[in-house]
Amino acid sequence: MSITDRTVRRGRRLERNIRILVDVVRRVWKVAIVVVLVYFGLSTAYYWVENNTPCLYSLTNSPTCHQVQFADALWWGIVTLSTVGYGDIVPHTLWGRVIGAVLMTFQIGFLGYLLSVILGAVTETRLKVLLGSMGTDMRGHVVVAGYSAVGKAAVRELIASKQSVAVICENQEEVPLVQALGAEGKVFGCYGSINSEEAFRRANVGDCEAIIFTSEDDTNNLIGALNVRAIYPKVRVVVSVRRVELRHTLKAAGVTYVATPADMGGRLCASAAFRPDVATAVEDLTTATYGADIQEYQVGPSSPIVGKTFAQADATVRAATGCILIGIIRPKGERASRDGEYETAINPPVTVRFDQGTLVLVVGSLENLGRFEQWYGVPQGR
Repeated sequence: MSITDRTVRRGRRLERNIRILVDVVRRVWKVAIVVVLVYFGLSTAYYWVENNTPCLYSLTNSPTCHQVQFADALWWGIVTLSTVGYGDIVPHTLWGRVIGAVLMTFQIGFLGYLLSVILGAVTETRLKVLLGSMGTDMRGHVVVAGYSAVGKAAVRELIASKQSVAVICENQEEVPLVQALGAEGKVFGCYGSINSEEAFRRANVGDCEAIIFTSEDDTNNLIGALNVRAIYPKVRVVVSVRRVELRHTLKAAGVTYVATPADMGGRLCASAAFRPDVATAVEDLTTATYGADIQEYQVGPSSPIVGKTFAQADATVRAATGCILIGIIRPKGERASRDGEYETAINPPVTVRFDQGTLVLVVGSLENLGRFEQWYGVPQGR
Protein backbone atom coordinates (compact mmCIF):
# COMPACT_ATOMS: atom_id res chain seq x y z
CA MET A 1 0.00 0.00 0.00
CA SER A 2 1.43 3.39 -1.01
CA ILE A 3 1.77 6.36 1.32
CA THR A 4 -1.07 8.09 -0.54
CA ASP A 5 -3.37 5.09 -0.07
CA ARG A 6 -2.55 4.92 3.65
CA THR A 7 -3.21 8.65 4.02
CA VAL A 8 -6.55 8.36 2.22
CA ARG A 9 -7.53 5.35 4.34
CA ARG A 10 -6.63 7.13 7.58
CA GLY A 11 -8.59 10.17 6.43
CA ARG A 12 -11.68 8.07 5.68
CA ARG A 13 -11.38 6.22 8.99
CA LEU A 14 -11.16 9.57 10.80
CA GLU A 15 -14.18 10.80 8.86
CA ARG A 16 -16.15 7.69 9.86
CA ASN A 17 -15.20 8.12 13.53
CA ILE A 18 -16.25 11.75 13.39
CA ARG A 19 -19.62 10.70 11.95
CA ILE A 20 -20.05 8.27 14.87
CA LEU A 21 -19.20 11.00 17.39
CA VAL A 22 -21.55 13.48 15.71
CA ASP A 23 -24.35 10.91 15.79
CA VAL A 24 -23.85 10.35 19.53
CA VAL A 25 -23.67 14.09 20.26
CA ARG A 26 -26.82 14.71 18.21
CA ARG A 27 -28.74 12.32 20.44
CA VAL A 28 -27.54 13.50 23.86
CA TRP A 29 -26.84 17.22 23.56
CA LYS A 30 -30.25 18.31 24.89
CA VAL A 31 -29.99 16.03 27.92
CA ALA A 32 -26.38 17.11 28.52
CA ILE A 33 -27.40 20.80 28.46
CA VAL A 34 -30.11 20.15 31.08
CA VAL A 35 -27.56 18.39 33.31
CA VAL A 36 -25.08 21.26 32.99
CA LEU A 37 -27.74 23.91 33.69
CA VAL A 38 -29.01 22.08 36.76
CA TYR A 39 -25.45 21.61 38.01
CA PHE A 40 -24.52 25.28 37.62
CA GLY A 41 -27.87 26.45 38.95
CA LEU A 42 -27.74 24.36 42.14
CA SER A 43 -24.03 25.08 42.70
CA THR A 44 -24.74 28.80 42.44
CA ALA A 45 -27.71 28.46 44.81
CA TYR A 46 -25.51 26.55 47.25
CA TYR A 47 -22.90 29.32 47.11
CA TRP A 48 -25.53 31.97 47.80
CA VAL A 49 -27.33 30.28 50.71
CA GLU A 50 -24.08 29.23 52.44
CA ASN A 51 -22.96 32.85 52.45
CA ASN A 52 -26.33 34.50 53.20
CA THR A 53 -28.30 32.31 55.67
CA PRO A 54 -27.84 31.57 59.40
CA CYS A 55 -25.61 28.65 60.25
CA LEU A 56 -27.38 25.40 61.07
CA TYR A 57 -24.92 24.58 63.87
CA SER A 58 -24.70 28.04 65.44
CA LEU A 59 -26.21 28.59 68.90
CA THR A 60 -26.63 32.26 68.05
CA ASN A 61 -28.66 33.72 65.24
CA SER A 62 -25.61 35.14 63.48
CA PRO A 63 -26.03 36.13 59.83
CA THR A 64 -23.43 33.63 58.62
CA CYS A 65 -21.00 31.21 60.11
CA HIS A 66 -19.26 29.82 57.02
CA GLN A 67 -17.86 31.51 53.92
CA VAL A 68 -17.78 29.55 50.63
CA GLN A 69 -15.83 30.52 47.54
CA PHE A 70 -17.61 30.12 44.22
CA ALA A 71 -14.92 27.69 43.02
CA ASP A 72 -15.54 25.62 46.16
CA ALA A 73 -19.27 25.60 45.37
CA LEU A 74 -18.57 24.29 41.86
CA TRP A 75 -16.27 21.64 43.32
CA TRP A 76 -18.94 20.64 45.84
CA GLY A 77 -21.48 20.33 42.99
CA ILE A 78 -19.20 18.02 40.98
CA VAL A 79 -18.41 15.86 44.01
CA THR A 80 -22.10 15.61 44.93
CA LEU A 81 -23.27 14.99 41.36
CA SER A 82 -20.71 12.20 40.87
CA THR A 83 -21.59 10.61 44.29
CA VAL A 84 -17.89 10.62 45.26
CA GLY A 85 -18.53 12.57 48.47
CA TYR A 86 -15.05 13.52 49.65
CA GLY A 87 -16.48 15.45 52.62
CA ASP A 88 -13.99 18.31 52.32
CA ILE A 89 -16.80 20.76 51.61
CA VAL A 90 -20.18 20.23 53.30
CA PRO A 91 -23.28 22.40 53.71
CA HIS A 92 -23.50 24.26 57.03
CA THR A 93 -26.99 25.66 56.52
CA LEU A 94 -30.44 24.09 56.33
CA TRP A 95 -31.02 25.36 52.80
CA GLY A 96 -27.58 24.15 51.78
CA ARG A 97 -28.57 20.65 52.84
CA VAL A 98 -31.85 20.96 50.97
CA ILE A 99 -29.97 21.93 47.78
CA GLY A 100 -27.60 19.00 48.33
CA ALA A 101 -30.54 16.62 48.67
CA VAL A 102 -32.10 17.99 45.47
CA LEU A 103 -28.82 17.59 43.58
CA MET A 104 -28.36 14.01 44.81
CA THR A 105 -31.95 13.11 43.89
CA PHE A 106 -31.44 14.67 40.47
CA GLN A 107 -28.22 12.71 40.04
CA ILE A 108 -29.90 9.40 40.80
CA GLY A 109 -32.70 9.97 38.31
CA PHE A 110 -31.70 12.34 35.57
CA LEU A 111 -28.03 11.51 35.28
CA GLY A 112 -28.95 7.84 35.12
CA TYR A 113 -31.25 8.71 32.24
CA LEU A 114 -28.41 10.59 30.52
CA LEU A 115 -26.14 7.56 30.79
CA SER A 116 -28.87 5.32 29.40
CA VAL A 117 -29.32 7.67 26.43
CA ILE A 118 -25.56 7.67 25.77
CA LEU A 119 -25.41 3.88 26.08
CA GLY A 120 -28.37 3.53 23.72
CA ALA A 121 -26.75 5.85 21.18
CA VAL A 122 -23.43 4.01 21.36
CA THR A 123 -25.19 0.65 21.06
CA GLU A 124 -27.19 1.81 18.06
CA THR A 125 -24.06 3.23 16.43
CA ARG A 126 -22.25 -0.03 17.08
CA LEU A 127 -25.15 -1.88 15.47
CA LYS A 128 -24.79 0.38 12.43
CA VAL A 129 -21.11 -0.53 12.26
CA LEU A 130 -21.93 -4.25 12.50
CA LEU A 131 -24.48 -3.87 9.69
CA GLY A 132 -21.99 -1.90 7.60
CA SER A 133 -24.11 1.27 7.58
CA MET A 134 -21.03 3.41 8.34
CA GLY A 135 -19.35 2.24 5.13
CA THR A 136 -15.83 1.00 4.37
CA ASP A 137 -12.61 2.69 3.28
CA MET A 138 -11.37 -0.25 1.17
CA ARG A 139 -9.72 0.53 -2.16
CA GLY A 140 -8.94 -1.79 -5.05
CA HIS A 141 -11.35 -4.38 -3.63
CA VAL A 142 -14.09 -6.43 -5.27
CA VAL A 143 -17.74 -5.79 -4.40
CA VAL A 144 -20.18 -8.71 -4.44
CA ALA A 145 -23.76 -7.45 -4.68
CA GLY A 146 -26.07 -10.19 -3.43
CA TYR A 147 -25.16 -13.03 -1.08
CA SER A 148 -26.90 -15.77 -3.03
CA ALA A 149 -25.42 -19.22 -3.71
CA VAL A 150 -23.42 -17.73 -6.58
CA GLY A 151 -22.40 -14.80 -4.39
CA LYS A 152 -21.19 -17.11 -1.60
CA ALA A 153 -19.08 -19.07 -4.08
CA ALA A 154 -17.64 -15.82 -5.46
CA VAL A 155 -16.79 -14.57 -1.97
CA ARG A 156 -15.06 -17.85 -1.07
CA GLU A 157 -13.01 -17.70 -4.26
CA LEU A 158 -12.04 -14.07 -3.72
CA ILE A 159 -10.93 -14.77 -0.16
CA ALA A 160 -8.96 -17.82 -1.32
CA SER A 161 -7.27 -15.56 -3.90
CA LYS A 162 -6.37 -13.11 -1.09
CA GLN A 163 -8.55 -10.35 -2.52
CA SER A 164 -10.26 -7.74 -0.36
CA VAL A 165 -14.02 -8.10 -0.74
CA ALA A 166 -17.09 -6.09 0.24
CA VAL A 167 -20.49 -7.76 0.17
CA ILE A 168 -23.85 -6.01 -0.17
CA CYS A 169 -26.38 -8.27 1.57
CA GLU A 170 -30.08 -8.07 0.80
CA ASN A 171 -30.84 -9.71 4.17
CA GLN A 172 -29.38 -7.99 7.23
CA GLU A 173 -29.04 -11.32 9.05
CA GLU A 174 -26.35 -12.26 6.51
CA VAL A 175 -24.08 -9.32 7.36
CA PRO A 176 -22.55 -10.83 10.57
CA LEU A 177 -21.93 -14.07 8.67
CA VAL A 178 -19.99 -12.14 6.04
CA GLN A 179 -18.05 -10.13 8.62
CA ALA A 180 -16.92 -13.37 10.28
CA LEU A 181 -15.29 -14.64 7.06
CA GLY A 182 -12.18 -12.50 7.39
CA ALA A 183 -10.35 -9.77 9.25
CA GLU A 184 -11.43 -6.14 9.19
CA GLY A 185 -9.98 -4.46 6.14
CA LYS A 186 -10.12 -7.68 4.10
CA VAL A 187 -13.83 -8.59 4.30
CA PHE A 188 -16.66 -6.09 4.74
CA GLY A 189 -20.40 -6.65 4.78
CA CYS A 190 -23.27 -4.19 4.64
CA TYR A 191 -27.04 -4.32 4.35
CA GLY A 192 -28.95 -2.66 1.54
CA SER A 193 -30.51 -2.92 -1.89
CA ILE A 194 -27.99 -4.09 -4.48
CA ASN A 195 -29.14 -1.45 -6.97
CA SER A 196 -29.22 1.58 -4.64
CA GLU A 197 -26.66 4.37 -4.63
CA GLU A 198 -26.59 4.32 -0.82
CA ALA A 199 -25.44 0.68 -0.81
CA PHE A 200 -22.83 1.54 -3.46
CA ARG A 201 -21.53 4.30 -1.20
CA ARG A 202 -21.32 1.98 1.81
CA ALA A 203 -19.34 -0.60 -0.19
CA ASN A 204 -17.17 2.19 -1.67
CA VAL A 205 -17.88 1.08 -5.23
CA GLY A 206 -16.20 4.22 -6.57
CA ASP A 207 -12.78 2.92 -5.47
CA CYS A 208 -13.33 -0.79 -6.12
CA GLU A 209 -11.67 -2.89 -8.81
CA ALA A 210 -14.89 -4.58 -9.92
CA ILE A 211 -18.45 -5.29 -8.79
CA ILE A 212 -20.20 -8.64 -9.22
CA PHE A 213 -24.01 -8.80 -9.22
CA THR A 214 -25.18 -12.19 -7.99
CA SER A 215 -28.76 -11.67 -6.80
CA GLU A 216 -31.32 -14.41 -7.38
CA ASP A 217 -33.44 -11.79 -9.18
CA ASP A 218 -32.18 -11.04 -12.71
CA THR A 219 -34.11 -7.77 -12.73
CA ASN A 220 -32.22 -6.49 -9.69
CA ASN A 221 -28.94 -7.52 -11.30
CA LEU A 222 -29.84 -5.70 -14.52
CA ILE A 223 -30.91 -2.49 -12.75
CA GLY A 224 -27.88 -2.59 -10.47
CA ALA A 225 -25.48 -3.04 -13.40
CA LEU A 226 -27.07 -0.13 -15.30
CA ASN A 227 -26.88 2.11 -12.22
CA VAL A 228 -23.21 1.32 -11.65
CA ARG A 229 -22.37 1.97 -15.30
CA ALA A 230 -24.12 5.35 -15.03
CA ILE A 231 -22.60 6.42 -11.70
CA TYR A 232 -19.17 4.75 -11.86
CA PRO A 233 -18.34 4.30 -15.58
CA LYS A 234 -14.76 3.19 -14.90
CA VAL A 235 -15.67 0.29 -12.60
CA ARG A 236 -15.61 -3.20 -14.12
CA VAL A 237 -19.04 -4.85 -13.92
CA VAL A 238 -19.68 -8.60 -13.83
CA VAL A 239 -23.22 -9.98 -13.74
CA SER A 240 -24.61 -13.43 -13.05
CA VAL A 241 -27.98 -14.07 -14.68
CA ARG A 242 -30.28 -17.05 -15.03
CA ARG A 243 -31.81 -16.02 -18.35
CA VAL A 244 -29.36 -16.43 -21.21
CA GLU A 245 -31.29 -13.93 -23.38
CA LEU A 246 -30.12 -11.09 -21.11
CA ARG A 247 -26.49 -11.58 -22.10
CA HIS A 248 -26.68 -9.32 -25.16
CA THR A 249 -28.63 -6.65 -23.29
CA LEU A 250 -26.05 -6.51 -20.52
CA LYS A 251 -23.08 -6.59 -22.90
CA ALA A 252 -24.63 -3.71 -24.85
CA ALA A 253 -24.93 -1.79 -21.58
CA GLY A 254 -21.17 -2.02 -21.04
CA VAL A 255 -21.00 -5.00 -18.68
CA THR A 256 -17.54 -6.57 -18.79
CA TYR A 257 -18.62 -10.18 -18.32
CA VAL A 258 -21.98 -11.93 -18.11
CA ALA A 259 -22.08 -15.35 -16.43
CA THR A 260 -24.90 -17.87 -16.69
CA PRO A 261 -24.25 -20.41 -13.92
CA ALA A 262 -26.91 -22.81 -15.15
CA ASP A 263 -25.43 -22.80 -18.65
CA MET A 264 -21.90 -23.32 -17.29
CA GLY A 265 -23.07 -26.11 -15.01
CA GLY A 266 -24.85 -27.79 -17.89
CA ARG A 267 -21.74 -27.73 -20.06
CA LEU A 268 -19.63 -29.23 -17.25
CA CYS A 269 -22.19 -31.97 -16.69
CA ALA A 270 -22.30 -32.76 -20.40
CA SER A 271 -18.51 -32.87 -20.54
CA ALA A 272 -18.35 -35.09 -17.46
CA ALA A 273 -20.65 -37.61 -19.17
CA PHE A 274 -17.96 -38.70 -21.61
CA ARG A 275 -14.74 -37.01 -20.39
CA PRO A 276 -15.07 -36.75 -16.61
CA ASP A 277 -11.40 -36.07 -15.94
CA VAL A 278 -11.44 -33.04 -18.24
CA ALA A 279 -14.50 -31.66 -16.47
CA THR A 280 -12.80 -32.21 -13.11
CA ALA A 281 -9.64 -30.45 -14.32
CA VAL A 282 -11.64 -27.48 -15.63
CA GLU A 283 -13.51 -27.21 -12.34
CA ASP A 284 -10.29 -27.39 -10.33
CA LEU A 285 -8.56 -24.73 -12.45
CA THR A 286 -11.37 -22.23 -11.99
CA THR A 287 -10.85 -22.06 -8.25
CA ALA A 288 -7.87 -21.34 -6.03
CA THR A 289 -9.03 -23.70 -3.28
CA TYR A 290 -7.73 -26.94 -4.86
CA GLY A 291 -4.05 -26.07 -5.16
CA ALA A 292 -3.97 -24.75 -8.75
CA ASP A 293 -5.39 -21.77 -10.57
CA ILE A 294 -5.47 -19.73 -13.78
CA GLN A 295 -4.45 -16.10 -13.44
CA GLU A 296 -3.96 -13.12 -15.74
CA TYR A 297 -1.32 -10.40 -15.59
CA GLN A 298 -0.86 -7.16 -17.47
CA VAL A 299 2.15 -6.72 -19.73
CA GLY A 300 3.78 -3.38 -18.98
CA PRO A 301 6.95 -1.65 -20.18
CA SER A 302 9.06 -3.34 -17.49
CA SER A 303 7.50 -6.81 -17.74
CA PRO A 304 10.01 -9.67 -18.16
CA ILE A 305 8.12 -10.94 -21.22
CA VAL A 306 7.36 -7.68 -23.04
CA GLY A 307 8.41 -7.88 -26.69
CA LYS A 308 8.92 -11.65 -26.58
CA THR A 309 7.09 -14.21 -28.67
CA PHE A 310 4.76 -16.69 -27.03
CA ALA A 311 7.36 -19.46 -27.33
CA GLN A 312 10.12 -17.30 -25.84
CA ALA A 313 7.91 -16.04 -23.01
CA ASP A 314 6.70 -19.54 -22.17
CA ALA A 315 10.27 -20.85 -21.93
CA THR A 316 11.29 -17.90 -19.75
CA VAL A 317 8.32 -18.30 -17.41
CA ARG A 318 8.76 -22.08 -17.05
CA ALA A 319 12.44 -21.72 -16.21
CA ALA A 320 11.87 -18.92 -13.68
CA THR A 321 8.65 -20.00 -11.96
CA GLY A 322 7.46 -23.40 -13.17
CA CYS A 323 4.20 -21.92 -14.46
CA ILE A 324 2.82 -22.47 -17.97
CA LEU A 325 1.52 -19.84 -20.39
CA ILE A 326 -1.77 -20.85 -21.95
CA GLY A 327 -3.00 -17.72 -23.69
CA ILE A 328 -2.80 -14.06 -24.56
CA ILE A 329 -5.42 -11.34 -24.08
CA ARG A 330 -5.37 -8.45 -26.53
CA PRO A 331 -7.42 -5.25 -26.87
CA LYS A 332 -10.28 -5.65 -29.28
CA GLY A 333 -10.24 -2.60 -31.52
CA GLU A 334 -8.88 0.90 -31.02
CA ARG A 335 -11.34 1.80 -28.21
CA ALA A 336 -10.65 -1.34 -26.21
CA SER A 337 -8.63 0.31 -23.47
CA ARG A 338 -11.49 2.71 -22.79
CA ASP A 339 -14.46 0.41 -23.32
CA GLY A 340 -12.91 -2.69 -21.77
CA GLU A 341 -13.31 -4.87 -24.86
CA TYR A 342 -10.65 -7.59 -25.09
CA GLU A 343 -10.33 -10.88 -26.93
CA THR A 344 -8.70 -13.99 -25.48
CA ALA A 345 -6.66 -16.45 -27.55
CA ILE A 346 -5.96 -19.83 -25.92
CA ASN A 347 -2.85 -21.62 -27.20
CA PRO A 348 -2.06 -18.90 -29.78
CA PRO A 349 0.61 -19.23 -32.50
CA VAL A 350 4.09 -19.38 -31.00
CA THR A 351 5.07 -16.27 -32.99
CA VAL A 352 2.51 -14.01 -31.25
CA ARG A 353 4.26 -11.25 -29.29
CA PHE A 354 3.43 -9.86 -25.87
CA ASP A 355 3.33 -6.14 -26.54
CA GLN A 356 2.63 -3.50 -23.93
CA GLY A 357 -1.11 -3.36 -23.21
CA THR A 358 -1.71 -7.08 -23.68
CA LEU A 359 -2.25 -9.59 -20.89
CA VAL A 360 -0.90 -13.06 -20.28
CA LEU A 361 -2.82 -16.10 -19.04
CA VAL A 362 -0.83 -18.29 -16.66
CA VAL A 363 -1.67 -21.66 -15.10
CA GLY A 364 0.16 -23.31 -12.25
CA SER A 365 0.08 -24.52 -8.69
CA LEU A 366 -0.51 -21.92 -5.99
CA GLU A 367 3.14 -22.23 -4.96
CA ASN A 368 4.37 -21.62 -8.51
CA LEU A 369 1.89 -18.79 -9.03
CA GLY A 370 3.19 -17.12 -5.89
CA ARG A 371 6.69 -17.47 -7.27
CA PHE A 372 5.51 -16.05 -10.61
CA GLU A 373 3.92 -12.97 -9.02
CA GLN A 374 7.08 -12.25 -7.04
CA TRP A 375 9.20 -12.66 -10.17
CA TYR A 376 6.82 -10.75 -12.44
CA GLY A 377 6.53 -7.81 -10.05
CA VAL A 378 2.85 -6.88 -10.42
CA PRO A 379 -0.33 -8.35 -8.89
CA GLN A 380 -2.78 -10.34 -10.98
CA GLY A 381 -5.79 -8.81 -12.64
CA ARG A 382 -6.66 -6.35 -15.38
